[in-house]
Amino acid sequence: MKSYFYTSIPTFFLLSIIVIISGITRATNDDSQWLAAEAKALMETGWWSNYTTRVGDRCMWPGIQCNAGSVVVINLSGHGLNGGITPQIGSLSNIRYLDLSNNSLVGPIPSSVSNLTNLWYLSMASNLLEGPIPREIESLNALEYLDLSYNKLSGPIPTQI
Repeated sequence: MKSYFYTSIPTFFLLSIIVIISGITRATNDDSQWLAAEAKALMETGWWSNYTTRVGDRCMWPGIQCNAGSVVVINLSGHGLNGGITPQIGSLSNIRYLDLSNNSLVGPIPSSVSNLTNLWYLSMASNLLEGPIPREIESLNALEYLDLSYNKLSGPIPTQI
């Protein structure tokens, strides 16, 4: 009886470990693909062009904070950014805090900002942004703070803001 009990326990635990490990492997593969896409989106903004060889270390880049390897905060207020905001910014779906204020960003606010469904803080104040505020920004249900002041934005303000 004792030998049966001892041999069945390791088999049970071994099967449990195999099931757990296979689940972790699938999740890790999915996560690594998603994190690679996130890194690509960050590089395409051009804001961290000095860090192209250190894509895997993006959580150590200036103005970035991560949680579990994913970017959740970008605070580049007053970092001398210029040029436009690329649509790839919408690929950072886990981001909660985005501050691009006090820079020299130009052009429109990309409608892809509406993909940032976890965003609760958004400031693009004091730039040179122009054009209408994208209506898609209304879909940001988690948004609690929005500052687009001191830009050249035009057109109607979306009613749900």
